[in-house]
Amino acid sequence: MARKLNLRAAYFIPHSFLFVILLTFLVYFLGILVAYQGPFEMVQFWVQGVWNLLSFSMQMVLLVAAGFSVASAPFSQRVLRFLASLPSSSRKGVVFLAVFTALCSLLHWGLGIIAGAFLAREMGRRVPGIDYPLLVASAFIGMACGNLGLFASDPLVIRKAAPILEKAMGSAALPQIPWSPANLLGSILGLAGVTALLGLISPEEKEATPPRPDLLERFVREDRAEQVTLAAEREVRRNGKLPFGVWLEHSRWPVWLISVMGFSYIVFWFYGQGFALNLNTLIFVLFTLALCLHDTPMHFLQSLENSARAAHGIIVQFPFYAGTQGMLASSGLAALATAWVLSAAGPATYPTLVYFHAAVLNLFAPTSGGAWEVQGPLVGKAAQTLELHLPRVIQAFSAGEMMGNVIHPFWTIPLMGICGLSVRDILGYCLMAFVILSAIWILCLNFLPV
Repeated sequence: MARKLNLRAAYFIPHSFLFVILLTFLVYFLGILVAYQGPFEMVQFWVQGVWNLLSFSMQMVLLVAAGFSVASAPFSQRVLRFLASLPSSSRKGVVFLAVFTALCSLLHWGLGIIAGAFLAREMGRRVPGIDYPLLVASAFIGMACGNLGLFASDPLVIRKAAPILEKAMGSAALPQIPWSPANLLGSILGLAGVTALLGLISPEEKEATPPRPDLLERFVREDRAEQVTLAAEREVRRNGKLPFGVWLEHSRWPVWLISVMGFSYIVFWFYGQGFALNLNTLIFVLFTLALCLHDTPMHFLQSLENSARAAHGIIVQFPFYAGTQGMLASSGLAALATAWVLSAAGPATYPTLVYFHAAVLNLFAPTSGGAWEVQGPLVGKAAQTLELHLPRVIQAFSAGEMMGNVIHPFWTIPLMGICGLSVRDILGYCLMAFVILSAIWILCLNFLPV
């Protein structure tokens, strides 16, 4: 039944690039018809917004490139093969990958995406009878579950929310929501619920969908390219006298020196900041590891060339999502939608409506925490009017925004590029996980202390 639902969803869902184009048209016409903006004004809002995610887009490209370089190193390949050999069945495989990705995402969601993607790729090749689309979906779902844990729930959203709400309504400092019973149990029960779901819907070997032959050939080619590069490096070093430039390109000491510099800063960072990873630090750690694992400059560069295929979706699609966000914010659509939803809420229904409102709006503007710039004061003032506990409302918005990521093509782009699938291949499974996670979180938000 689960496989049929996933196939049914795949029938209606286009490629993620066409999805964002259709989303652009939808927001454009809504801005004209609902927010009463002019046609050319909406075009201006769109173009102005296109450039808002350039920094984040480059970060994601570097994250994929660095992760790809680390994963393609011989040492990393041995680690991936070992991890892929641990599950003894396809059912255990999807559960293992979801838990593994969730644990990685506790440190940082970017680490969850990269580690989960490469392990999914390796397990798809080595675990007999495993359903590859379900396996990749489990990596994505696990990342979302971990992103609601202790290190996420949202430190980012809460940091953004506090000054905005204090300026708008004189709110006092907010408590540490990540350690609240609602968040702790929501995260634990959510992960338990989706892993149980993944185990139940995992098909038998005869019904499973293995990786396509062209994907397996691509993975083999990339592995072979790594082996050819290593062989070429050894051959160059065996040759006697070389031009100085060529000798330098194939020497170990340049990457060793730069790796020492990189690791010295990493030690300094973790000593001073603990494990408070941000995206820039994660990228730097991965690049330093990649330099260390690929022992010559040319070997390192070759590994980066192979990552271009996995990163192209980010380069093309992220600007379109930024344009959609620009239209939503500048036209007033986001503020209108928030006001309509919150005006219909009562004290008993408010946290649930905030949760679903954040999840739906996130489909149009997938920004972790950025939505508070528009919606924070509106959500906070409505909570104050209804005399509700403000941290509960912020937790509801945070959870809803994160759960919207489970069914959003935007966050699957790096994963799909690495694993060679389309969002239509996994969205049905993600919808099922969204239902389970939403039910758990709504219960926790309404009945547990925050």
